[in-house]
Amino acid sequence: MIPCAYFMNIFKVARSIWIGMGITLKYFLNHKKTLCTIQYPKEKDLIPARHRGIHYLETEKCVMCWKCSDICPVDCIYIEGVRGADGPLQGGYRGQKATLSKFTVDYTVCIFCGLCEEPCPPKCIWLGPEFDYHSTDRTMMEKNLLTDEVYTEGDEVFVEWARGENNRLQEEKKKQKEAEKAAKEAEKAAAAAAETEEEGSDAEGESAE
Repeated sequence: MIPCAYFMNIFKVARSIWIGMGITLKYFLNHKKTLCTIQYPKEKDLIPARHRGIHYLETEKCVMCWKCSDICPVDCIYIEGVRGADGPLQGGYRGQKATLSKFTVDYTVCIFCGLCEEPCPPKCIWLGPEFDYHSTDRTMMEKNLLTDEVYTEGDEVFVEWARGENNRLQEEKKKQKEAEKAAKEAEKAAAAAAETEEEGSDAEGESAE
């Protein structure tokens, strides 16, 4: 004897198929009124005002405080450069208070949380409305925010050169400061010796009198 539950299961499956086909037929007959497919990229859907998309950076405002990279929960923001508008970097991207040689976001790990926007003092990094950033190669998923292009091997060569140039110029600056400090100390010692010698000559003159 076939149990009643067997026929009940058949009825439920048939009913679900009937409902699904009914919905499909409804949209098929009224597709012009109920069209929900966007013909991307020729057509684009409306982007909400609070949408978090691809990052953008206003380089002239950046002070290179590293707060955006420090707060990033997945560590996908990489920054290099020197502080100061007259930094020692030969080339790069100069802002009002920083000279940047690297500012990238790795979209293979970015979760678009928006936490990088909140602590930024000059509000120079923000997530824009663009969402289309794809590639067939993982190495092409790092965006250079200084150029708004993919971070390439050529950019990496420049960053390595800038890193070495900055270190060299910083060492020269350090040596120059040390030389200036030594010169000042020598001047002070010479002045003190001259003062001591003058006091000694005055004491000899007084004793002769």
